Amino acid sequence: MRAIRDALVWCYWHPFKRFVWTLPDGAAHALARGLGRALGRMPNARLAGMAEAARYVPGVPDDPAARLSLARKALVEFCQTDLEALLFPRLTPKRTAALVAFEGRDRLDAALAMGRGVMLAFGHFGANQMIMPAIGYAGYRMWQLSAPATVLNEKLPEGRSRAVRRTREMRWAHELSLPVTHVNVFGSLREAFSCLRGGNVLGVAVDGGGGEKRVAVPFLGRTAAFSLGPMQLAGKTGCAVLPCFMERAADGRMTLRIEEPLPTVGPRHEDAEAATALFADRLSRAVIAGPSHYLYFLAFRLHMAAGGQDPFFVAEAANVKEGA
Repeated sequence: MRAIRDALVWCYWHPFKRFVWTLPDGAAHALARGLGRALGRMPNARLAGMAEAARYVPGVPDDPAARLSLARKALVEFCQTDLEALLFPRLTPKRTAALVAFEGRDRLDAALAMGRGVMLAFGHFGANQMIMPAIGYAGYRMWQLSAPATVLNEKLPEGRSRAVRRTREMRWAHELSLPVTHVNVFGSLREAFSCLRGGNVLGVAVDGGGGEKRVAVPFLGRTAAFSLGPMQLAGKTGCAVLPCFMERAADGRMTLRIEEPLPTVGPRHEDAEAATALFADRLSRAVIAGPSHYLYFLAFRLHMAAGGQDPFFVAEAANVKEGA
């Protein structure tokens, strides 16, 4: 079974990638949608995990058929997002502009005009990695807090094969082709400070697993552990914090929606906690409005918690401790 999976991984990142590169604009996403619909009609662990994760989203009917339908929609979106990683080295300003529209770009420009830098705060919602080419190819100088493949292979081995570990490395190489400067989220944040103090844009996934300090905040009607580091960084630099969300339409095109900034984050620990809770509320509302955009990440976090990693939801963390 592992040999078959490894062979499929190799085909995906080599001959299939080369084939995708030959397709005209729009055709690659149509192919990904077709693959997603086909995968949604056969039993598989990813589909089942997302259907289970749908239980955690308020407003989703407590009905197996409804959750499965939502998971199938999420799988079609996931296939498009995953295929976009293959396209990263082939993106250009023109191709990116054809894929991504801006909503609220004036908010980004106004925040940058203040001269204190801008933190684009987002979650693993929709095609969040497309924020990097959308901003970078639009002419902004952007830094991104990222997790290099070498670090992920150490932290998320999951007993996976050499081919899967190599996949992370190839994906990372594609991310390095994007028009941003990557900052290792598990290392020194000196470059992140320099970015903001230089009046530039820093992208941060606030719901990610990086950072040592975490805070429990309301999220999706529960309590979840979010990284405190991003808002502590905002408090130390005085930068503007703009929540943003990359939303995908049925035809594969995307809209980068940049929201109103959060209130200026103060330097105290309590200020960072309050700002994190405000962001979690923005993300929660986005997930409830478009749950298919978040099911893959939610299923991933639930899967990692089941494997012994830090649970995303605090209630699950308490249950793990009680069962220990």
